[in-house]
Amino acid sequence: MTTARPQPLFYETLKCVGLYLEPNLRFQLYLRCPGFGSVHKTQPVRIHELKVRPNNFEVNGTVFSVGIIRKYARTTPTPKPVKVSNAGGGVQHDVDRYGIRNYGQEEIQPMEAAQRDSTRITHLEEHLQLMLKDRERLRWDVVPDLDLRIEAKRLEILSYRKRMTNQQPSFIQYLQLTITNGTVQYVERLEYDKNLKCTRNYILGKIFAGVKFQVGSLQIGEDKFNSFLGRFLHMQQGLVIEEPGNAFEPNTLGGQTEPLLPVPEGTLKIGEMIVTGNLKNALASIKTCLSENNPPFKKLTSAYQPFPDDPIVQNAELICIARTASLRVFNGKINNKRIHLGRCNIQETDFMILVNKWSMEKSEVGRFYSIGFKKVKKIEEFFSLFINIPGAERGDNEETRWSEFPECIIIPMRDETELNVWFEKTNEEDKVYCNTRFIVKIKVQNSGYAQVHGSF
Repeated sequence: MTTARPQPLFYETLKCVGLYLEPNLRFQLYLRCPGFGSVHKTQPVRIHELKVRPNNFEVNGTVFSVGIIRKYARTTPTPKPVKVSNAGGGVQHDVDRYGIRNYGQEEIQPMEAAQRDSTRITHLEEHLQLMLKDRERLRWDVVPDLDLRIEAKRLEILSYRKRMTNQQPSFIQYLQLTITNGTVQYVERLEYDKNLKCTRNYILGKIFAGVKFQVGSLQIGEDKFNSFLGRFLHMQQGLVIEEPGNAFEPNTLGGQTEPLLPVPEGTLKIGEMIVTGNLKNALASIKTCLSENNPPFKKLTSAYQPFPDDPIVQNAELICIARTASLRVFNGKINNKRIHLGRCNIQETDFMILVNKWSMEKSEVGRFYSIGFKKVKKIEEFFSLFINIPGAERGDNEETRWSEFPECIIIPMRDETELNVWFEKTNEEDKVYCNTRFIVKIKVQNSGYAQVHGSF
């Protein structure tokens, strides 16, 4: 039986296939098949989830990371700390030929450099002695990696000594690109003659340059949110919190924020965005890339910090404040119709300021705030503040009537409106933005929406 040879796809058919092709497979086709280049350049790439972290980026679960690894000669055993570092993808910051962190400082005179290294060695040896004393008085299971840290400290001291005496390093350093998809891993190495930033830009350029992208969810920063609350409560609204840039995170240099991705201007479309670090920098990094006809973000998630006066923020359908926030967030620059606080640091003073604001301004029907809570007791403490507002009544509405906690608080407001306040167990729909067991909901309705049962 003869088998027909596979026929190449026509250009129009290939365009359709390219549009719905899994992004990572499409990138590989583009890099390996020159004939696919014209399709790749003209058809938008659809990415469900893109995460741009400080040390790597992730496309639909496939992680691309760059690090610096050390390779010793075959006759020289590789120290255990180096084995651990290499196995983890390598060092994630630029280093000199001795493996000492390079901060991009200007060249200094040899005498000054030797003095600096000598001082550094003194500090490292003092730290090493403290670690050795800790090892003597602590059980191994209290600090299980202490021996590894001691050996790493000794290697660092050795590197400084070799640099001071201009000796040849015992290793050669390479840049390593690691692509991980579940348990499948692809590794590529090349000589370390470019810094991590240049390497990052090269890799991003290979994948993203010159192509339109549609991203369902874009995350900028680490998976854990930075906590700005302590600093923010001691700062004036609008003051920018600057943070150091990383290889795969927006860098602000001389007041200019570099684009997050090397895509053509006005070609990036985003459904929702998560920013775990500096929101102002993150927004600036996508400004030139974002399409003019990009619809409002369905959800914008950020830690509590000074929110920039930006149309992207103002037009977002849902603002989510991760970690712990303050009621002051409702008095700031974000006046979105829908705002959720992951958790809240509730102060009576902040509450009274908020109530005064609500009593003075015209309330838009449908404006909806929510706050996550772990315990009913904390909710009851919060509700006691509402109950003490003059005119507050108890009742129920359509949302609460058939729930486990049917009672709501009704606060009369201006312009024939009322505030309905209630809580419930977090349901599947709420879990998209709320990860606590209970959720308090505060909603502006037309007067008479809730049925009044009586006063408190």
